[in-house]
Amino acid sequence: MSDLIRTTRQELGLTGAELAERLGVTAGAISQMERSERDGRIRLDTLERALAALGQRLDLGTTPASAFADYAPAAVTDQVNDALDDRDGSYALRLITHAASVVRDDAEQLSDAELERRPSRIKDARWEQLFRAVYGDAIPERRRPDWATPERLNRRWYVSRFAPLREKAKTSTPQRLRDLNIFIDENSLSTR
Repeated sequence: MSDLIRTTRQELGLTGAELAERLGVTAGAISQMERSERDGRIRLDTLERALAALGQRLDLGTTPASAFADYAPAAVTDQVNDALDDRDGSYALRLITHAASVVRDDAEQLSDAELERRPSRIKDARWEQLFRAVYGDAIPERRRPDWATPERLNRRWYVSRFAPLREKAKTSTPQRLRDLNIFIDENSLSTR
């Protein structure tokens, strides 16, 4: 569903234990809240209370249903987080590249509101920057939201854990990603 508690907590630089102290619960209860929220089982009053402890207010809204809703940034973010929870980086990469391909080919199918809306972020900062770079570049520049501006990683990151692909990435990474300290074989970015 969403990842507001964890994302907001991390943006504020708080640990689960620190949020637990604010709410008068255990760190395990915070972990359970975050899991329940990701699974779409959290009660709204619990979500509101946790966000209030973080100085935030829950803002619910709706967007029109469309055949392209699964390719909106909010949906892709949630799907990538699920793949990373399952320790499936290959699937996370396929989700990002496929969504970027769809957006590149049919960006007009997504409203400006859908492109702008991202209630949560990808939990791994490296994957977040890869998403911003690849998906963000697929959005026409005139419609590109501020969140789609990637930041350079502090150190070099090879997306693949496989040595042959890492070696290939040293020479075939597109310059835009290389400038961000993200190294990935150019073929791995293709959905074809």
